[in-house]
Amino acid sequence: MKRILVIIIFLFSTSVWSQEKTENIDSLKTKSIELFRNLFWNNPPRYQKWVNDYENLYTTGQKTELTTLIDNFEKETSFEIAIVTIDTIRVEEDKFEDLSLHIAKTWGVGKRFKDNGILIAISKGYRKMRIQNGNGTEKIFTNEETQLVIDNNFIPYFKKEEYFNGTLSGLKEIMRILKNKM
Repeated sequence: MKRILVIIIFLFSTSVWSQEKTENIDSLKTKSIELFRNLFWNNPPRYQKWVNDYENLYTTGQKTELTTLIDNFEKETSFEIAIVTIDTIRVEEDKFEDLSLHIAKTWGVGKRFKDNGILIAISKGYRKMRIQNGNGTEKIFTNEETQLVIDNNFIPYFKKEEYFNGTLSGLKEIMRILKNKM
């Protein structure tokens, strides 16, 4: 009987010790993620060309294709369009839209005094996207039109996990609308 009691006490004590260790590790992970998110918010990386893929949604060739399309459009119209993909480590879900606006402002997407930039932010992990239009862009490309492009061009492909095709379709539609209104 004494032996059984010792075994039970031993098992209970190792279980409690193991649980405390797991809780400490989880707490450390949570604090590390919070620290990383704050660091990312306070120091967003500089944009590298027009496509900044922090979630690895696109191949190198796909990034090149999107960048070339945006470069040519910018030369033709002066509109600047940047694409950023953001993984779940970099931002909490409820702060995704705020971060996309913060990045757009920090990067200065759009020509000075024209404010004609567009930032397309995508998070596969959160299943969210946001298009941030500069004030100059909003005058000819309304929020309602922006939402229609998201719903009709991006989302149908994203639902099929075809992120490049959705991005390409949405980007081309945005460019078509802007060209027609110039």
